[in-house]
Order: sequence, then C-alpha cells, then structure tokens
Amino acid sequence: MIDWRDITLEDKAHIEEKICASGCHGADYGFANLFIWRKAYRPKIAFCDNRLLVGMPQWNVFAYPKGDGEIRNSIELLLEEAHSLGNKLRIRGLTDKTLEEFLPLYGDRFEIIEDRDNADYIYMTAKLCDLPGRHLSSKRNHIKHFERNGAWEFHKIAAGSCGVFTSCEESTSGKLSSISEAKAFVDEFYKEKNDPELADEAGAIEEMFEHYETLGFLGGMLYQNGEPVAFTAGTKLDNEVFDTHFEKALPGVEGAYTMVNREFARLVRAEYPDIVAFNREEDMGIEGLRKAKLSYHPDILLMKYFAVEK
Repeated sequence: MIDWRDITLEDKAHIEEKICASGCHGADYGFANLFIWRKAYRPKIAFCDNRLLVGMPQWNVFAYPKGDGEIRNSIELLLEEAHSLGNKLRIRGLTDKTLEEFLPLYGDRFEIIEDRDNADYIYMTAKLCDLPGRHLSSKRNHIKHFERNGAWEFHKIAAGSCGVFTSCEESTSGKLSSISEAKAFVDEFYKEKNDPELADEAGAIEEMFEHYETLGFLGGMLYQNGEPVAFTAGTKLDNEVFDTHFEKALPGVEGAYTMVNREFARLVRAEYPDIVAFNREEDMGIEGLRKAKLSYHPDILLMKYFAVEK
C-alpha cells in the first residue's frame, strides 16, 4: 500500500521540482492548484523514485506520476493500490508526451480515452500582450470599447500595500492594490452570482488570499472610472509557463475581460521575462468558456487523456 498523506505548504519546493522535471506544462497538478483546491478534492500525495504520486481514492482515480526517470515502479505501485481497493486502475492527466513513455510499457493493458474537457489552453506571451493579427482584431476592438467608457488603471496586487487604490504610492510596477481590496471585490463577485456550484471555487480563492505570498501568487486589479471592475491572479507553473488560475470581471462592463487579460500578461512579462507562454487551464466542457478560450486561438491545446485498465 502507498503511504499517502495530505499536501502541506512544506511540500512546495519538492513538488515544483517534479513539475519542472516533467516538462509537460499541464496546470492540473501544479503545486498551487493542488494546495488551494485540497479541501474540495481531497488529494493525497506520495513520492516514488523521482516521481510525485497524486491520488483521489474516494473517486478511484490517480494522476499520471509527475517527474522524470523510470516510470514503471510508480505505475506498479498505483496498480497495487487500485487492486487492493478492489478496483481497476484509472489514471488521469496523461498528455501526448507522457503517452510516449507509458504506451510502450502498458499500452496492451489500458484503454486510452481522450479527455477534451480538461485540455489546457496555452498561448504565447507575445500573443496575449500584443494581440497581433487579423484573427485577434475583435479583441483589440473590445479594448477600444473599454477605453472609451472611462479612465482606467491596472494595478499589481501586493499584500503589504494600501487598503484603497487611490492612496497607493507608485511602485516600480506602477500603482498597487491590496489583498484586502482584491478580496472584497471577489467576495462581492460571488455574492452577486449567488451560485452554490461556485462554492468550491470561492473556497479555493480564499485559500489563495490566505497564502498569497507563500504560494507565489501574482495578481492584478483593473479599474474603470475609479472603481474595480476585474481581478486576476496566477503562479509560475514552471520556468517557462505561467498558470492563470483566476480571472473575474463584473458583468456588463464591456471589454473588461479582454483588458484585464492583456494587462496581466504585460505585468507577468515585466515580472518574469523568462516566461514564454501562459496556461489558461481547461474549459471543463462549458460551452461559453470554450468559445472564449478558442477565440484567442491557442498556440497549443494540451490534450489530456484517461488510461483505464482493461
């Protein structure tokens, strides 16, 4: 049996090492996601050789082991774990890259099923910063509409900054907004939505704010006519890719999502010049979200797969 345990903040460096070594750029098992969603999904972790194991035994599903080097020992452990519970092994989160090492060893024992709803949308940094070309002309038009509707500002969120943006001092990144102001905006956003299905997401954002600096979050607030209209935040997934975890804008504010997306990309580029791409995560099969993500013409649609033991 695998010696599973709960994830803690002390695991951050070790897990991030495995994520970087995997070279897959998938967002679902990055440390920040595992930690802030832990109360909703109750993931368990363990380590085998140079691999991170993530399990959710309550749903009879395990993640494809992250890391590099020999994979066989990790898969054998997962097989033993599933069988000890009377189940066949189900592995989620495989990509085309990991299938290359998995199939030669286990291809005859597993059925591979495409998981389109959990495919990650990845965009080059320059695309989100500059919105070039005819195929993104509608995005530039959205920004023009936003600009025509009043004076606007975009501020980096800094945990130690002032409580209200109008009194913030200039920093090297421009004006700053505080955690408390960002939290108040998000709380109001969820209050207006009044959707019980968003409770887990609201809880994950609460965890993000509580551990904002420790988890390495970078965030921003967008203002129009002196009022906050959008919020966004994310973390470095690895040395090349930034993961945008959350993006919220007030309904009815034309162009707010497009503007906060662009300005945040520019902030990330200024803060982390080595970041070459953004992972904006999956669409979960939600039609409107899929349409919005496709409208930016992703440079990579990182397909995910299930491997189900026959």
